[in-house]
Amino acid sequence: MSPCEIALINLLNQMALKTFPGLTMAIGKGDKIIWQHGAGYADAKNKKKSEMIFGIGSITKIFVAVLILQLNEENYLTLDEPISTWLDKNVLADVANAESVTVRHLLSHYSGIPSWEDQHSWIHDARGKRVKPEKIWLPQENLDYIRGKKPLCAPGEAFHYSNSNFTLLGLLIEKLTSNSLEEELYKRIINPLLLKSTSLESVASLENQYSSKRFHRLDPHFIKKAGVSDYFKIEPNNILDVSAINLSVEWAAGGIVSTAQDVVNFILALKNGKLLNPKTMKEMQQWMPADNAEMGLSLFRMDTDYGTAIGHGGNVLGASACVWWYEKTNCALAILTNVGSMHASPDAHCASTIFKNAEVGKLAQEICSYY
Repeated sequence: MSPCEIALINLLNQMALKTFPGLTMAIGKGDKIIWQHGAGYADAKNKKKSEMIFGIGSITKIFVAVLILQLNEENYLTLDEPISTWLDKNVLADVANAESVTVRHLLSHYSGIPSWEDQHSWIHDARGKRVKPEKIWLPQENLDYIRGKKPLCAPGEAFHYSNSNFTLLGLLIEKLTSNSLEEELYKRIINPLLLKSTSLESVASLENQYSSKRFHRLDPHFIKKAGVSDYFKIEPNNILDVSAINLSVEWAAGGIVSTAQDVVNFILALKNGKLLNPKTMKEMQQWMPADNAEMGLSLFRMDTDYGTAIGHGGNVLGASACVWWYEKTNCALAILTNVGSMHASPDAHCASTIFKNAEVGKLAQEICSYY
């Protein structure tokens, strides 16, 4: 075992010991996984490692973007037509910019549509004090939280990250294919790539798969923004056990659960052109300003201490994740953990803070150089 592999294992183990109950990472090179490690436990109380299947949050958006772009390649839709061309008026009623916003605007977060994730009432109902664990959310319910809200800007004018965009894209996929989003994910991505531990969390997946424990950062920010449900259990190290919840509320914006290995296999397939044709891949990587980074069609591009990386992070109640490939080296990585930090302090530990603040990117690229 190389020194960089030993260093990365030690780093991840220390993080799991001090900060994350469960943490898993995989590294890919070329078209295969070359390294993986799981630290901590999927269920620490019962000392169960099993397969660490965690929520991947907004990495789900890349999966959904691939479906949309495949439908574009197959002439089901065009990127620059308004979504009102296909979606019913009752779906779009009172949603800001809905009549004129295009598929491209939604994919790039240039729609100007407010995000349901930013609405106080939604946060209380879906992630905080009013959570009902038994509730299975329907996709259009989230849109009810933004109906009548003013637009953030005109379509195409500025970047505003919005989960609402992907609720609309999920509904568009179902409208055009006459299949559920879950069926299209299995048909087009999960089954062809043999992603055996990946699913869109639904009633069926909740009943059939091993479910990891889920935790969330508990701090004054979270208490103020979300509040603490009676179904949450306070655990040591300022985390909440939120295992009672399900991710149906996230749906096309963040409802997939997976493993680090599956996520790396997916991103390698995308990077290597196995899911989209070269023209579409080029279009997916037409970069526009996006806060402190750049945004293509549901891919972020950002400079890091160890090179420019392309990918996405994810953060939901009970999980956080990120997946990136380095633009100039043949290296991709995914980090998944069963601790979320949404609505907690911006500095709260999550998968993306590991990627940004630790040396995992440096060590991952060093490991790739050995293989």
